[in-house]
Amino acid sequence: MIVQVEKFMRKWNMVPEGGRVLVGVSGGADSVCLCLILYELSTKMNFSLEVIHVEHGIRGEESKNDAVFVEQLCKQRGIVCHIRNVDVPRYAKIHHLGEEEAARILRYQVFADAAGQDRNVRIALAHHMEDNAETMLFQLIRGSGLDGLCGMRPQRTGTNGEIYIRPFLQCSREQIEQFLEERGQGYCTDSTNANESYSRNRMRKRVLPELIQMNPQAVQHMQTAMEQLQQVRDYLEEETVSLEKKFISGERKNVKLDTDGLAELSQAVRMRLIRKAVWKAAGACKDITAAHLQAVADLLEKQTGRYVKLPYGLTATRVYNVIEIMGKRKETEKICLPIDTDRLPENLLAGEWKFSFKKFPYDGNTDKIPRKMYTKWFDYDKIKDSLAIRNRRKGDYFVLDAAGHHKKLEDYFVNEKIPASHRDEQLLLAGEDEIFWIVGGRMAYGTGISDATRWVLEITASNSSH
Repeated sequence: MIVQVEKFMRKWNMVPEGGRVLVGVSGGADSVCLCLILYELSTKMNFSLEVIHVEHGIRGEESKNDAVFVEQLCKQRGIVCHIRNVDVPRYAKIHHLGEEEAARILRYQVFADAAGQDRNVRIALAHHMEDNAETMLFQLIRGSGLDGLCGMRPQRTGTNGEIYIRPFLQCSREQIEQFLEERGQGYCTDSTNANESYSRNRMRKRVLPELIQMNPQAVQHMQTAMEQLQQVRDYLEEETVSLEKKFISGERKNVKLDTDGLAELSQAVRMRLIRKAVWKAAGACKDITAAHLQAVADLLEKQTGRYVKLPYGLTATRVYNVIEIMGKRKETEKICLPIDTDRLPENLLAGEWKFSFKKFPYDGNTDKIPRKMYTKWFDYDKIKDSLAIRNRRKGDYFVLDAAGHHKKLEDYFVNEKIPASHRDEQLLLAGEDEIFWIVGGRMAYGTGISDATRWVLEITASNSSH
């Protein structure tokens, strides 16, 4: 078994030369066995070994006795041992979690803190083949999709950059127990392992034994399937990464997925791009299921304005040629700022926007008229009355042409494919009952410079995002 573990560790380059391995030891058979094997390999593979034991505060004296056992195990071999105490019941109550999930979260926090920022540190966990099979089954029944069915990786990087390794993933529970028996090594038995109110225990005691009874090679076959699925997953990931910048933009709680060309991709790559977009918006992945991702994919066939609710307070909305995946938007601050055209302000602040005003005589040179989105020249005498910077109002319109036809502002928004979620934020230069300029967009007919213009009103709008 030692040779088997060494080959597996070298195959995956689990430990750098001269690195430090922190092995999580609960006192149970799996972790005690891992500790002993890593202890024997530490000299041969040139790494230092330390032990971390997390006392969860759940099982009273039994839990404390486990900590004493681990300390003695390490002391007999001269291994540095770190005991860390956490309060799982309290954490579970505060965060409305089950004790099983709370214990897992706190345990990994301890591991991450112990590793710190040293990238030569590896955190060794004692997950074996049966653990991996249980994980695969859990992911299958909760609808996690391809990545969940791949099971646990031999190594992975945590959220704080810490690196976890699993040297036992190709070892069975039977091998572990046989190894300890041959060496006469005792271990602790966690009484909560018999408590079938924990879903992991039910899977271990009921479901997996039934599968093994149907086929004694069930666990090995599941392990082989996971390895094959990992190869498929890695290939798809390479394909997806090459397309990510083309289709996905934005940041957490504000991500846009471009739909142009998305339907032409293979379904597997398309779904992974959707998943990446949702994960990016959520900043997490744990509660995102295949059903959520399919609901977002279905928006590709829906019209603008259709949406689906997602975990983490997100909403995915079809908006013309994109799907917006966003958190709850802050209520738009209503803006209505009158402009005294007799005493023009040099600058006017409107939310995140700044407007600058200049008035000067027109010299008839049309070449000077700016062709910029956010700097416009207006005929001062045509728009000087009741001028204001404001948001839209019901019934807003602007003059469309020389015949005096009107166009509703709402129709303009639809034609220009401005998302409904952004329309209340749009700033307008308006008179008493009509729009002169949709800031960043078009001007109303008849408000610009003409041969009859005497005075120019230049207005410049600026925003840090433009």
